[in-house]
Amino acid sequence: MTDQNREDEIRATFAQQAVWCRALGSPLTALVVETLGARLDRSSASGRRVLDWIGDTGAMGHSVPLRCAGALNGLARAGELPQLARFYPPHKLPDQEVFGAAVMAAISAKDAAICRWLDHAPQTNEVARSGVLYAGMAVIAAEFGLPLAIFEVGASAGLNLCMDRFEYDFGGMKRGRIGAEVVLNPEWHGRAAPTVEPEIATRRGCDLGPLDMVDRGQREGLLAYIWPDQPQRLARVNGAIALARAEPPQVDRMEAAAWVEREIGGQGQNGMVQVLYHSIAYQYFPPETRQRIVNHMEAAGARASAQAPLAWLAFEQFEQQGPRLTVRMWPDRGAGETHVLATAGAHVQAVHWKGK
Repeated sequence: MTDQNREDEIRATFAQQAVWCRALGSPLTALVVETLGARLDRSSASGRRVLDWIGDTGAMGHSVPLRCAGALNGLARAGELPQLARFYPPHKLPDQEVFGAAVMAAISAKDAAICRWLDHAPQTNEVARSGVLYAGMAVIAAEFGLPLAIFEVGASAGLNLCMDRFEYDFGGMKRGRIGAEVVLNPEWHGRAAPTVEPEIATRRGCDLGPLDMVDRGQREGLLAYIWPDQPQRLARVNGAIALARAEPPQVDRMEAAAWVEREIGGQGQNGMVQVLYHSIAYQYFPPETRQRIVNHMEAAGARASAQAPLAWLAFEQFEQQGPRLTVRMWPDRGAGETHVLATAGAHVQAVHWKGK
């Protein structure tokens, strides 16, 4: 592939991300990534970094367009880009040409800072995903009739480890902690949601770069990836941050495969279901990490018993068809068969529930 072809391919991932942002209800973020895809050049270090990126720059890979959008939003929120911030909410969507000039001026002004943002994958810790994960946990609880010990890889700040502290409305059926500060009410389609309330006995997560919500700078880093023209998402994540600060979940700084091998499938878990889970995180793991996790879970599943069962719940992108919720359980008559429980968008505005 020639350098020009590679550059065209990278710019195309920005255009595709813009399509997805509009479909998910963020015209401003769509305009940001669309502008960057069209206007970035090699006059800046960050432009060179993006246009010479090695690896998949798209949403199924390194999510470079969202790294760039997060950088600009984070710097605007911090007051470091006032000329760009005047186009962000509550202001109206700007003229494309005027906005494009402001974006390029922002890159020139904060080039080194933007490069630092590019070093890290987006950490949205999207709380709305608990709206489908909690229903999946209910399926596992119903299957085994035991409390759950939940383990999240790619946990970021661990906000979704607090899923049983949220209130849910699944098609008119209330679940979770009624009256909670965080309320999740995705449109519900398909079969009725499971009625069992999962009891979460223990919770723990891991991440290569866990975020501490007590630290203001790290809180702002997370909030930078929440699209600024979606106030409901911002309110939801701020509510979840307040809950996590009051009762912080444990998130270990560790590589995912090594952590799974250390934490899951060992002795002393009788009377609980060990549940490995993740949401829109697995795609960022190297292939060797993913294979080690598969190998370990299948080996641990072969040792599972009715007194010490094992489950693997995943809400992840499926090819080009969007995210789906799947579960594998051991012991299981299908020997750990993968069951598709639901499909939903990345921000879980609606859930199409299939159940098991």
